[in-house]
Amino acid sequence: MGELLLVLLPAIVLAALIWGLATALSPRDSGVSDAEKYQRDLAERSARHYAAQVQAATAARARLEAITRPSQNAQAMHSDLAATRKYTERL
Repeated sequence: MGELLLVLLPAIVLAALIWGLATALSPRDSGVSDAEKYQRDLAERSARHYAAQVQAATAARARLEAITRPSQNAQAMHSDLAATRKYTERL
């Protein structure tokens, strides 16, 4: 029994040492952690929200300018009418 322990004990220690070295030297998992996934998701949602806010502000500004400023066609029509009035007044 003592001889069996003299053979098995060093074999178990050697196997544990080889397993430990193999585990320590193996490449680490290069996957993304949960915290990194959360940060990326948060950044993506923030960027989408910001883009939606910019789009809404741009649309509101366009609506406001359309209401407060006449279109170029209307301006051209008014200038043509003014020129026609001046011409007819001279006649």
